[in-house]
Amino acid sequence: MNKAVFLDRDGVLNETKADKDFYYKESDIVFLPKVSDALKIIKDKGYKIFVITNQPAIARGIISIEEVEKLHNFMNKELGEMIDKFYICPHHPEMHPDVPEHAKKYRIVCDCRKPSPGMLLQAAKDFNINLKESWMIGDMITDVITGKNAGCKTILVKTGYGGKDGLYNIEPDIIAEDFMEAVKAVR
Repeated sequence: MNKAVFLDRDGVLNETKADKDFYYKESDIVFLPKVSDALKIIKDKGYKIFVITNQPAIARGIISIEEVEKLHNFMNKELGEMIDKFYICPHHPEMHPDVPEHAKKYRIVCDCRKPSPGMLLQAAKDFNINLKESWMIGDMITDVITGKNAGCKTILVKTGYGGKDGLYNIEPDIIAEDFMEAVKAVR
């Protein structure tokens, strides 16, 4: 079986801003320091790398799945093709009155939207991953819950939201200043 490091996207790989909710253009993506170096360390430790990201902008009709995939291809190219696969949840359970007709099919309760572990479970199936030997790294408590729900070890980074989303009361296995410190803790 393989082992993996699952990563949230925004706030772990790329910068986030308090006044911006969605990052869906190449020009929106500013990678955090040493991200490529940290990804190489993960690979050198023998882990597969997966990005696990909720993308509610799809359910709101702001961007299409194809546009998100194009952005992820750009990101992976910029990061040296070290990410094995991006898993996205396009769903959002709340219906806003101004949602375009084409996006309404994504307005559902699903098992892939974090903190549900659906994306990690799918990656485990797709790539023969031992989740107990794997890690989830994120900047939100939601990411920690997701990792724990899948049976992974968890690391909360202080970048991005830095765990201040306040949605749940749970402790990660490790708290790290940034992605590089988190990666060094992966064993």
